[in-house]
Amino acid sequence: MASEVNANHGPVLFWCGVAVAEFGAIHPGFGYPWTPTAYAAAALLVGLGFLSVKAADYLRTEEARQRLRLGGYLAGALLVAHQFASTAYVTNLSRVGALILYAMAAVMAVWSHQVPQETRGSLLIATGLDPAALRTRLAGARDTVAVYRAERVTEELRDLEARYGLILVVGEEHDPRAKERLSASGLSRQIPDIAERDVVVAGPRQFKRYVGGALSRLAVPRSQIHFKSGQKV
Repeated sequence: MASEVNANHGPVLFWCGVAVAEFGAIHPGFGYPWTPTAYAAAALLVGLGFLSVKAADYLRTEEARQRLRLGGYLAGALLVAHQFASTAYVTNLSRVGALILYAMAAVMAVWSHQVPQETRGSLLIATGLDPAALRTRLAGARDTVAVYRAERVTEELRDLEARYGLILVVGEEHDPRAKERLSASGLSRQIPDIAERDVVVAGPRQFKRYVGGALSRLAVPRSQIHFKSGQKV
């Protein structure tokens, strides 16, 4: 929770620093009244910080949120560099002071937006596997969720369900109830953090195509999806 709060503060702090730097560029020093244009520009820049925080909330993955923040930081840096380069009447004192404040804000923003790199959890969605291979996969993994479609339930599958939390989907290939549980809505309901996991899909081609379409609709990044065949899980 603390890292999430820091990540939200970063863009706001950064754009406040950009606003300060813009003030230093718009007026050369003390004793110069700030024009309404300067106030409006500063308010707009600070508002961009709050907007970037709100926009990040609508992105599903932390990777996408970081890209948005870094894109904003780059845009702010280019804005400040352009303003100072094109303003000939800025005094040395105001230039140095504004740039110091801007640099402090930039460093603190980039530092606070970073989150610790944690091992991503995994998700196995499979059918037609040897239960022994499935047991090996679940027993040797950490933070792994498995969804397994079977036409009938065996004692071994029930044991895997009780021991490792295996999510059993019982039904034939074209069973509407089984297909619903493997659809985008069904998967998101059973695994709310699916977009944060590495996903392995194993089974026949038709099965992989159907599940792959569901993952695409859930906006799971392609780099996190791995298709396997046979017993290679």
